[in-house]
Amino acid sequence: MSIGNEIVKGRTVNTNASDISSFLTNSGYEISYVLACRDIKEEIGNSLEFLVKKCDIIITTGGLGPTVDDITVESIALYLKLELVINEHAYSEISTKLTKRGMEFTPERLKMALMPAGSEILHNNVGTAPGMILKHDGKIIFSIPGVPSEMRAMLPGISSFLGPSGMEYYSLEYDVKGLLESKIAPYVKELIKKYNYEMLVKTHPESGNTLNRKVTIEIYGYGKSKKRLETLAQEIKEEIDNIILTKL
Repeated sequence: MSIGNEIVKGRTVNTNASDISSFLTNSGYEISYVLACRDIKEEIGNSLEFLVKKCDIIITTGGLGPTVDDITVESIALYLKLELVINEHAYSEISTKLTKRGMEFTPERLKMALMPAGSEILHNNVGTAPGMILKHDGKIIFSIPGVPSEMRAMLPGISSFLGPSGMEYYSLEYDVKGLLESKIAPYVKELIKKYNYEMLVKTHPESGNTLNRKVTIEIYGYGKSKKRLETLAQEIKEEIDNIILTKL
């Protein structure tokens, strides 16, 4: 869940969502939803309500800083009906960073140490505001800064906390020139059924004139064995290549 008016109104391109999704997908986790909402407590709460019902792991980005519109952690505490308290580890980490920079620990900066009771911190080695880890009713909520460099630096920490997903992900992509997506669509549908949805096939068309038309074919799936996924993907590719050669 990306939080910020600048995201929703289109001022800022939401690269965080794609980076997080790509990182976790390749770690064997399946992404179900990607949401964005404004810096409004009610909307953050509504988004959380939806995600808590649907997902086991929720990651929020943005809204952890010292400004008046940084209300992510406060909104999470309000929605979950948890007391907002000063996290001693967050306070210590922020205090150390401010001291090294010769900066004052103002009330606004103190806000970055406030977290729902029971939270753990996720270390931020790039910026000032630490991230938050909260386990609640069998769910895990991570809140990390929206600054892309800080977000990316904290992804390994999320992965380390979660541990191995128990699943492997594999994707095979290749381009086919001069192919009409609509022509191959019926064959793709049958191939997915043939492999019992263990591997999925997605076509990504690229606009252009007839001579330069190109379709990227993506074959992907999750499973216990990456070797099996690789084998299945290669088998499907060979079938697709044969269909293109003999039927299209």
